[in-house]
Amino acid sequence: MTIHEMVSWADQNMPIVMGILGLISMIILWRIKVLRVGGLDAGARDVKPIPAYMWLFAAIATYYGLFVGSAVAAEMIGTAAEPVAKDKALITVMSSGIGALFGIGILWFVRKQADESGTKPDWVDLPLGVGLFIVAYPLVALAGILGQLVARGFDTVQQDRLAHETLQLVVQNKGEVWNWVLIAALVVLVPIAEELIYRVFLQSAILRIVRSRWTAVLLTSLLFAAAHWTALPEGGKHAIAPIFVLSLVLGASYERTGRLGVPIVIHASFNALNLMMALFFVPIAS
Repeated sequence: MTIHEMVSWADQNMPIVMGILGLISMIILWRIKVLRVGGLDAGARDVKPIPAYMWLFAAIATYYGLFVGSAVAAEMIGTAAEPVAKDKALITVMSSGIGALFGIGILWFVRKQADESGTKPDWVDLPLGVGLFIVAYPLVALAGILGQLVARGFDTVQQDRLAHETLQLVVQNKGEVWNWVLIAALVVLVPIAEELIYRVFLQSAILRIVRSRWTAVLLTSLLFAAAHWTALPEGGKHAIAPIFVLSLVLGASYERTGRLGVPIVIHASFNALNLMMALFFVPIAS
């Protein structure tokens, strides 16, 4: 078989391919104790020095930063009949950028009170995050495939494999300078802002209350998926499945490693891969 034939065969048999890779992923995750009882305790994150309501306040304050940034961007661009790459880029840069600034500012105070809560980024987080992303991605992609199959079974709305409005906008504006600004924001700023909100602050608040790492990961992932539901068009609701599984991966990796940069790198890698596939191929899990 030629390389083209192999790629074509893999695309036509993607459920089988991802099913096999997903099984390998499960075995690796079991070996590194992510899926074992008590495995997430290895990260030893200690969130006890800060009360749950203060963790929650940090999440809300950082989330508020997103709204502030969006409002500033809205004043800059005014009203437009149709979304364009420049408008979306400005909104994304301003909202996620200001949100990230709010979160990083709060993080400085958090580290003073809870030094062992998993708030110290390190260069080792980069290869560790990329490695965990490679291991876990087949499970996320498999969730996307299953989500599509379920949505087709209901036969209500035709499902689009470009399941996110932002992905559709990126594909429609190939070659534009502002499109690359949008892509950079989606790969760098959005993961930082969202991981500070959901993993560092919200997951820590829930963990402080329930005292179970897997329960905290699960509840945070439900909230993460719910927050993304409105951003999915009617023809892309199936993407909620990979988004939920991705959040499980992000939350579990954060607890397992106790490293702030790991979920950020995994999130950035997911966004980068999805954008690349949207531009040059078709995403497996949008």
